[in-house]
Amino acid sequence: MMKRLNMTTPIDAPRSARRARLARALPLVLFLLSTFSILLSPSPAFAQRRVMFPPAEAKPPPPVKSPPRMESSGEDTNLPPDPGPTQRKTTNRTPPPPTNLTVMFKLEYGETLSYVHPDGTVQKFEQWKSFADDGYRLMTGVNERLKDGNNYQYTTKPLKSGGFDPVDIPLLFMAGDYDFTFSEQEVTNLRKFILDGGTILFNAARGRDEFSIAVAREMRRVLPQKTFMRLSLDHPIFNARYRVQQVMVMANGVRRSQAPEVYSIDIGTRAAAILVPGGMGAAWSSVAYHPQGKHIVGESAIRMGVNIVAYVLGSTEYGRFLAQDFPVYTGKSRPGDVLRYGLVQYSGSWDVNPALQNSLMQGLHDNTTVPVDYAPHEVVLEDPQLGNFPVLFMTGHYDFKFTEAERQGLKQYLNRGGMLVASAAAGLKPFDIAFRRELKLAFPNAELIKLPPSHPVFTGGWNPLDKVTYTSTALRDNPNLEYPEFFGLFVDDRLVVLYTPFDLMSGVNRESNGYAKGLTNEDALRVAINVIIYAMSH
Repeated sequence: MMKRLNMTTPIDAPRSARRARLARALPLVLFLLSTFSILLSPSPAFAQRRVMFPPAEAKPPPPVKSPPRMESSGEDTNLPPDPGPTQRKTTNRTPPPPTNLTVMFKLEYGETLSYVHPDGTVQKFEQWKSFADDGYRLMTGVNERLKDGNNYQYTTKPLKSGGFDPVDIPLLFMAGDYDFTFSEQEVTNLRKFILDGGTILFNAARGRDEFSIAVAREMRRVLPQKTFMRLSLDHPIFNARYRVQQVMVMANGVRRSQAPEVYSIDIGTRAAAILVPGGMGAAWSSVAYHPQGKHIVGESAIRMGVNIVAYVLGSTEYGRFLAQDFPVYTGKSRPGDVLRYGLVQYSGSWDVNPALQNSLMQGLHDNTTVPVDYAPHEVVLEDPQLGNFPVLFMTGHYDFKFTEAERQGLKQYLNRGGMLVASAAAGLKPFDIAFRRELKLAFPNAELIKLPPSHPVFTGGWNPLDKVTYTSTALRDNPNLEYPEFFGLFVDDRLVVLYTPFDLMSGVNRESNGYAKGLTNEDALRVAINVIIYAMSH
């Protein structure tokens, strides 16, 4: 006989007992319900960040059209053999399409944001998208304006995913209107991409300062030793396809013309991180300009975008050159009467030619009997040991100022028999202006004088120079260049400073910088060797 199961609360138990048990269980039920409701309710930690500036809106990109079909008359070789004359007929042929090249990733970054419209509608949107089709419109403008036989394309990719290879994709593009913070992984990925030779373009889509400020802050994490510098109007970014010296802008609904404002963090003289704080997204996407934005409008924005992409495409080989591992001299500095390479270190872009002493010292070793010391020496002008260097080299491409101690150190070095050889890196104007100004402050009674091609520094050295050749970039500005363009400063009839506003060091270092305005590699080394021989013999 089966036993009856002993239920906790028998059905026939008195109602009072059941009520007592429910009363004891009620607090636990309420606790579980409250906990469950907390889990379901939106937590501030997971809520979208609310912004006060409305998101950009843009139409989706139009579908890609197939290349047009063109009619041409020709032989139809697919017909079977015919004993009669060859028949001709009109056939439709598709011309060979341009080569498709994906050269840009638009970066996916940031978070999901929310904005409350005046009617109370809440719009949620992805921070990275900005104008949905700005990347497409940028590449469309590039293809229409460059017309170099390639069909340049882009796609999107999360910055945190990594795997960015500048050899395949030389350009990253990041646009936005709002503040952001990179994750540590994103910082690492971006640093590797830039140092490997890649370029990133930042654009404040509608000119919002909070985006540009965030770019400057976050890039200090990516490249702590670098800072953004404003580009001069002779920079190749303003001349890569169009000569852009003025752009039309709109702020607070008012249009005006002004000089373009572009900033860069450089590796060598290559613009590796480009920041355009004026919004180009609305012009690229052909939508209305927001009255609270700061926009580069119309054709100005299109030309700026085309120029930047053209500059990046033309700098890929130079980027790979700078990204390589250069041989480092690990031995001790040679004692005795040898030529030591001294590079002036100052508060400017003094170190733009990596391992330059290797190329220069090797050229001297291979072509002369001058004993050389391969150890690099970075010297400051206040150093009392400057007399160990018969000649010092100096370069840069941005504005700078000497301290009073540096001016006095330079004067003492030159007055005691030293010689300074200086050149403007990439042939850029800011260094040229600054060097002339600082030299005048150090020697107020002396002037830089243009040297004739017959000066002994060119004709009396190891390999006498008659004419020299310049890079195509230099010749584009001045097709008549054919002689050494050098200036000299004399103290007691002795040449103490030899200066050229053109690039000398990139050629000596055999850098593949297509935008350097200076001497070609072979003639740059010939001039440098002649200068050293002249300095040592005078």
